[in-house]
Amino acid sequence: MNRVLVERFGLLLEHEEFPLDEGALCIAAHAYPDMDFDAELDRLDALASHCEQTNRDLMLHSLFGELGFHGNRVDYYDPRNSFLNEVMRRRTGIPISLAVLTIVIGWRTGFEFEGIGMPGHFLIRDHHDPNTFIDVFAGGVLLDARGCAELFDRISGGRQGFHPAYLSAVSHASIMERMLGNLRAIYARHQDYTNLEWVLELRAMFPTVSARETKQLGLINMKRGRFDEAARRFEMLAESAGDSEDQAGELRRLAAIARARMN
Repeated sequence: MNRVLVERFGLLLEHEEFPLDEGALCIAAHAYPDMDFDAELDRLDALASHCEQTNRDLMLHSLFGELGFHGNRVDYYDPRNSFLNEVMRRRTGIPISLAVLTIVIGWRTGFEFEGIGMPGHFLIRDHHDPNTFIDVFAGGVLLDARGCAELFDRISGGRQGFHPAYLSAVSHASIMERMLGNLRAIYARHQDYTNLEWVLELRAMFPTVSARETKQLGLINMKRGRFDEAARRFEMLAESAGDSEDQAGELRRLAAIARARMN
């Protein structure tokens, strides 16, 4: 783990709103340790220069039409779709990474977009036109609330009812947590413990992340030979286990195993 990057990410999370580009690049830099932060920010500036337009719809056309950014329907679960540097390089991504790109390009060009955390398909909304939603995965298609409900129905296969709360704006921290959640699912599926470890460590910085996930991180720490860190994590979880003595006992047992392996 790059402790400098972890600390930088943690400092961002201390603020209610923070630069989304910096947060997304902090995540990407864990997968690309040689990444040049300033160079990637310069690339965003260059993209924004191309997208400077007199209105929102022209700006979206510049980004998705002229520059060709699009949703990756061929290999949706490629982890590169979640890294802002790779999204810029390959001009493709998934809904949430394309949303981050559009929000930060919008900020540079005078358009205020906000993230909409609809389950299964992230959207954005024009802050000054709250009844219009934008599906960036579909190339910047504009939707009203009914169109969003129809999209959700298609994605869920009609198995889950739509709720208007799904169209609420979410915080920048929630966007980062969801991006990391996507990566967690991908790396867990492939049993890629090297990358899963740093993803879970960043997710452990969010108060909404479950104790079960933190325990998983401790187990991966052990698998990766980081026994001291695993022990401290298990001990911390045991202290916060509350009245669940069985759970606390299991965590203390895992901590003792980790400490024994340090010798």
